[in-house]
Amino acid sequence: MIMPQKPVVHVVFNTSAAGSLRWSLAHMGLNATVIGLPDDLSFGPIDPPAADIRARWMEDILGFERQPDLEQETDLFWSRATGRDIAPVVWVCRQSAMEFAGFLEFVSRIGDHPFRVVDITEVEFTRRSDGSESTTWRAGSFGQVPSDSIIRARLLERQTTLTGRELQVYRDLWKRLRAENAAFRVAADLGLHSEPIRYFDKAVTSHVTDDWEKCSLVVAKILVALWDDGLHCGDLVLWSRVRALADEGVFEMKGDGVRMRNSSVRLASGTG
Repeated sequence: MIMPQKPVVHVVFNTSAAGSLRWSLAHMGLNATVIGLPDDLSFGPIDPPAADIRARWMEDILGFERQPDLEQETDLFWSRATGRDIAPVVWVCRQSAMEFAGFLEFVSRIGDHPFRVVDITEVEFTRRSDGSESTTWRAGSFGQVPSDSIIRARLLERQTTLTGRELQVYRDLWKRLRAENAAFRVAADLGLHSEPIRYFDKAVTSHVTDDWEKCSLVVAKILVALWDDGLHCGDLVLWSRVRALADEGVFEMKGDGVRMRNSSVRLASGTG
């Protein structure tokens, strides 16, 4: 008796990338399910990696507003992603701490259930044919890859399976990171490293001047500088550090102090 094939579910650790992948698959005429992890395991406590614990940490330490239904949506994602009734295809870019951390959690949960992986970390993407540039580029995250680039790079054909050794290396890495339980996980040199809460403070401070500037502009400049150095971080994480340093008296801030676009910042007197 021939057993029916399990339905393929594409598992993505970046909700923006999940949307792009859905469009690409539909454009290729494929009726496929894509699910995206709404949680970000690159910051906050991960031992245990419970969404509700991390949500409270984000409120208390980073000043984030709690996302409604985050815990329920996260639990649903993991239930679907690791279900034994599907054939998962997992997409990841190891240059993104968010995607890499989500991938490691998936590998730790999936056990011996088979899955395939599309790792775009070292894929060389080409510029659009109508562009003025002809150079290639690499993505800092799957979320940066446009829908048409997913198709043109034929990423769907890059599915592979991991060896037992590779799986164990990833599981050992995640076990160590969970034990360290640091404030941040940072992707660098194709690895993932634990870093303290003040890790980004030097970069933040270097982009605040004696003159008042909109916080949204300051955070954007910090993001670009970090990306140029091969580090990828969310804007809300950097915004939380701007506010924390203002609370400590390193910066002066005016405006509502809640939204970047409604706040301005400069170095406090005597710190420039």
